[in-house]
Amino acid sequence: MRDHQLPQRPAPSRALTRRSFVAALGLGLGLGGSLLAGCGAGEKDAAASAPEDKAVVYDRQDPGSAAGGATATTMRTGTASELTLYAVGDVLLHQNVYGSGMFEDGSRNYDHLFAHVKADIEPADIAVVEQETILAGESFGFQGFPTFNGPQEVIDAEVAAGFDVAIHANNHAMDQGLAGIQSELAYWREHYPQVTVTGIYDNEADYERVSIVEKNGRRVAILSYTATTNGIALPDDAPWAVRMLSESRIEQDMALAREAGADVIVAFPHCGTEYAEAADSVQRYWAGLLADQGADAVICDHPHVIQPFEWLDASDGRRVPCFWSTGNFVSGQLLKETMVEGMAKLTFAFGDDGAQVKACSMEILVDHKAEGTNFSVYPLRDYTEELASQNLIRYCDGCSDFSRQWCVDFAAGRMGSGFNAETCEFVVDCG
Repeated sequence: MRDHQLPQRPAPSRALTRRSFVAALGLGLGLGGSLLAGCGAGEKDAAASAPEDKAVVYDRQDPGSAAGGATATTMRTGTASELTLYAVGDVLLHQNVYGSGMFEDGSRNYDHLFAHVKADIEPADIAVVEQETILAGESFGFQGFPTFNGPQEVIDAEVAAGFDVAIHANNHAMDQGLAGIQSELAYWREHYPQVTVTGIYDNEADYERVSIVEKNGRRVAILSYTATTNGIALPDDAPWAVRMLSESRIEQDMALAREAGADVIVAFPHCGTEYAEAADSVQRYWAGLLADQGADAVICDHPHVIQPFEWLDASDGRRVPCFWSTGNFVSGQLLKETMVEGMAKLTFAFGDDGAQVKACSMEILVDHKAEGTNFSVYPLRDYTEELASQNLIRYCDGCSDFSRQWCVDFAAGRMGSGFNAETCEFVVDCG
């Protein structure tokens, strides 16, 4: 997304102050022989704006029951004193990624993509994945960049890996139009009603709700937004199909989250400059606004590379943790910088003054490009020089020096003094 002139960020009203309201890689070629490009070349801001005239609160029921509009008075017994939330970056279904799980008998399975990080995801009370590309299924025809569509079996693998939430507002959300959104959401709804999918919508009523995930008696609002849909306009009859970044939308969502009794609000804005070393003015504007309006944490996506962590000073005096980018999670991109990824980890402690950030870190991961089911994501701590020597990224231009040590050095340079080269984790001082 290109930088543009942004309006001055408005100061929040007192009513909105949180404390006051308690297949094969092909050496750079896809299966069809086309170069695997980046995610959003030539992006333009979406012109459509979302409707904002309703105020319906959504609260997820207990896992195993049908998702629906439970009221904010759901029983709150046995509330936990702490809660952990983990979040990973973009899942981009380039052709070599979805090809890795296609078998000669016509079946498809993608468990291998997450097999080596499943144990790292498991401890989270709430695990969030950025499902960037639409999974509309076989009837739409599988395709990679620039208008993606992937197999719905990827959803099965994400759930099996332990993800509880899929955030979906991003620049590729409209790649298959409203019909693609409808097809993917129908699959989630039929097979995994216990999983929260937010940021894309197949009806206006769901758009007008905020997603509240309840875990151990605590309520976490998950807000997913995007700054662009790559110039693909939202349908005239469905301007609610994707949650776009706007000041009024954010203000309304924060109010709805508080009305629903959210203990924590975590915002995921999809914006920024691809492959940039640090946050740009667009990221800073929206993250600052989200913090000022009440977000307890901000986790950005879209740059495809990890970017430094920063504390944001909200207007009400809170320090809000901000991960400027966790990078990709799974992709077929061809830059070695996009191989190094992050899993953001937050621990919230609850007291009389509300939620406080007790612990904050980012575990570094590696996207291991290989043929077939050897394609996978590894924790950097477990990645070996032998594996690195087999990573097909080494055959791409400018990537022949890719190694485990290169990944360690890159993470250290990007994340700064909080990075531990032995544990391969960046740890924030929350004191």
